[in-house]
Amino acid sequence: MLRRMNAKQLQALCDDWKERMPPAEREEWLGARLAKQVNYAYRHAPAVKRIFDAAGVSPRQIRSIRDLESLPVTTKDDLVKLQHAEPPFGGFLAVPLNSLSRIYVSPGPIYDAWGEERIRAAVRGFVRMGLPKPGDVVMVSTAYHMVPAGLFMTDALDVLGCTVVPAGIGQTELQVKLLHDLRATAICSFPSFTMSILKKAEEMGYNVRRDFNLKYTTGGGERHIQVLRKIFEEQYGLVVADGYATADVGSVAWDCGLGLGYHYDDAECVIEIVDPQTGRQVKPGEVGEIVVTLFSKVYPLVRFGTGDLATYTNETCPCGRTAPRIPKIIGMIGEHIRVKGMFVHMKELDDAFAKLPEVLKYQLVLKLEGHKDQITLNVETESDVDRKALAQRINQRTQEVFKLRMDAIEFLPKGQLPQDYKKVVDTRWA
Repeated sequence: MLRRMNAKQLQALCDDWKERMPPAEREEWLGARLAKQVNYAYRHAPAVKRIFDAAGVSPRQIRSIRDLESLPVTTKDDLVKLQHAEPPFGGFLAVPLNSLSRIYVSPGPIYDAWGEERIRAAVRGFVRMGLPKPGDVVMVSTAYHMVPAGLFMTDALDVLGCTVVPAGIGQTELQVKLLHDLRATAICSFPSFTMSILKKAEEMGYNVRRDFNLKYTTGGGERHIQVLRKIFEEQYGLVVADGYATADVGSVAWDCGLGLGYHYDDAECVIEIVDPQTGRQVKPGEVGEIVVTLFSKVYPLVRFGTGDLATYTNETCPCGRTAPRIPKIIGMIGEHIRVKGMFVHMKELDDAFAKLPEVLKYQLVLKLEGHKDQITLNVETESDVDRKALAQRINQRTQEVFKLRMDAIEFLPKGQLPQDYKKVVDTRWA
């Protein structure tokens, strides 16, 4: 595990010149690093070698980002299958398993290999924003169970030199007390839960600006930051740090603070926006899937498809940084959804309800109500089913399989859902 860094070491993490280099120089710099990375991945990760060999491509042929088009995209659903066939990491791990700092488990299930490089990337993000600072008290209010959210953030804050309050999720009234009594400077959480804490504080009679020491909060994990940023900034006076990350690849794009999108983090990866059908790179402004090749000695994924849809722009940001930007995430593809900060695979949905024979058909309806994701489950059953008991068993089962409860369960008579119904209806992107 990385040790706590001093001020000089922290400042060395950011190279302002590289973030502002002319586009042509950036392309040449990235191409040279990419060539070295794919050679490393080919030699050390058996799955990468199989991908290259099956495509008839030599690592020596990859000299630029455009050259990556000769390789297939490995989707999140592919990764689930590969890990199942060759556990635990599907042949993508390039170091001994016991050298990893952490191993997380995401819904799928997917094993996520995390080394020190991912922690360093998160610390770099804090240094860029200037908050939180060494010595700050930070409340981490996100999940600590299996998934990387809570513990990963704690690791990065430890290296930065902060005091961490590992609050986890839930118990909003207690979290308000912690925030107040400990004079915490920052909340690291999903935007919707941060908002819940702030609203609870107001219900308890507090004025957040006057009665708390709060200066900073994080976004990410949910699209709600696009809704809540102005509220956090204008109503509560908070600095909002946002970024794009997944459990598979870590933090790979970041918001400079202007709210104009996510800069590609070229120190950590190559990002492509590609046509999901062809794997060809799309033009600025066109919609495609975010595909990531990691500059990693630990888990060197090559052309990994995140399942998230976005556009990109090459226009230089007013902050002066020249890396392309993702204006926002606009949807998802593949056999999975992201809800309440969690990825859920369709296979998991089927597995959960397969052990509930009273459920004849099911349909998840995802909505955005205020600042929160809401899940309504439509369930077809026979008329004589004990609905109260079944509702309890459904929530117990969904929590066991993919760590989520239903906000509402609507019971439908047998035959009400049509033959061609969708198992998931997502209205949040409308």
